Amino acid sequence: MDAETNGEGDLRTPALQGRKLPELADRLAELLDRYRAADPPPGIADVVLPAAAGEIRTSGRARKVSVSIPEDLTAAVQRRAGPGGFSQYVTDAVARQLELDLLAELADLMEGEHGPVPATALAEARCAWADRE
Repeated sequence: MDAETNGEGDLRTPALQGRKLPELADRLAELLDRYRAADPPPGIADVVLPAAAGEIRTSGRARKVSVSIPEDLTAAVQRRAGPGGFSQYVTDAVARQLELDLLAELADLMEGEHGPVPATALAEARCAWADRE
């Protein structure tokens, strides 16, 4: 996922534009603290789910929402997740996608601050993997 830049390394994403990593980390911590301190709206419960091998641990308030998913995809998730596991399966998938989105934003920020990774460093990293092609 490539992000546009303004030529100075700042992302054009309004929430990230002109920000440096320490500022973003501080802002994220502040927002999380404010979120946790807020009273939950009616109909929202705190949920803590156990983390099993290969699963993402999610905690916090859960809210019932309605989403539209193609029938064939819904059936595939139901078969894979089993009875009562649909919500957890979808929650894990959404959490993984958010994690990937944040990692892409972090990579864009790092490239904006430090420039692209040199080709020699990429080649060295590729050689370090045992299963490289």
